[in-house]
Amino acid sequence: MAMRGYYFAMDDNLVQQIAAGDLSDGEPPLGYIVPLTSDKGIDFGSFGAFFLRAEQVAEALQAMSELDEAQLRLRYDFPAMVKDEVYPLEPDTVSDEDEDEFFAYMLQNFNEIRRFYNQTVAEGKGLIFYIF
Repeated sequence: MAMRGYYFAMDDNLVQQIAAGDLSDGEPPLGYIVPLTSDKGIDFGSFGAFFLRAEQVAEALQAMSELDEAQLRLRYDFPAMVKDEVYPLEPDTVSDEDEDEFFAYMLQNFNEIRRFYNQTVAEGKGLIFYIF
């Protein structure tokens, strides 16, 4: 079976934690950025899948467009994220010296998600988020 559509691969929870302040069930519209909300779940595979309708993708894009690098930096609490083991941060593998590097990594992912959402909104589409 071939997969159809557009794909964006992301391997961390940093963006969701910083934007929505919660790893799952964050308040909309920022909680839509990485849609792990229980009310949007689909029984699929090991972890399930999550969906957003086209208007929810547009709401998320609007909210992301209002966050600049300085605002994201204010939301970035590296020590708390390490303590909470927000993936890929693990206390035994990172130090305070990694703070700026991980912010840059998160910012790159945030910008890629924003680009992907912009394309999705331009085409009037919703999306399905799947963890594999």
